[in-house]
Amino acid sequence: MNPDIIFYLPTPPALPEHWQATHVDAVTQLVALNGNHWRKIVTIMAKICCLEHDINANKGACWKLIRDNLFSESAERHQPKTDKNINSDIKTSRLRCQLRIVKADVHYSDDLKLPSVCWHIICGKEAQLRMGITDPRQYSSLDDQQKIQRQPPVLMTPYLDYRQYSNALIELTRQHIAATKH
Repeated sequence: MNPDIIFYLPTPPALPEHWQATHVDAVTQLVALNGNHWRKIVTIMAKICCLEHDINANKGACWKLIRDNLFSESAERHQPKTDKNINSDIKTSRLRCQLRIVKADVHYSDDLKLPSVCWHIICGKEAQLRMGITDPRQYSSLDDQQKIQRQPPVLMTPYLDYRQYSNALIELTRQHIAATKH
């Protein structure tokens, strides 16, 4: 799968034995093993990947469908309609994503060059430092509070947690990527 967005995080989730990202229940398994913290991470990733005009329509049915199939190969997935899954027939436009963990013991080049075929979202200060980004002056701010820095195809963002990465910043990120989609 060629992603549209790669999210870089400093800490990996625990994964069940034989876990595969493209499996139907991959996100459910990841959240079951790692709890609410990782549910929030994949929710923020799903919201950023959603290309719908209003991601809060139908109580967020579009981004929720994306979240449940976040690492799936296909952009759309249909499930049989049940009382529990009333939004299963919703089709949604989305960006494909991957998750990469930035290890602490790997030396990244001081002159970081990431391929421009997709967006690279470097999440949080720890991931930025591990990737050798210590001088953000080459980046311009996407928001007034300077929480998101950009130099296409890279966005340096807060860590994927609602205390740091508000819904307003998520929407700003989503709109920026959708408007400049490669």
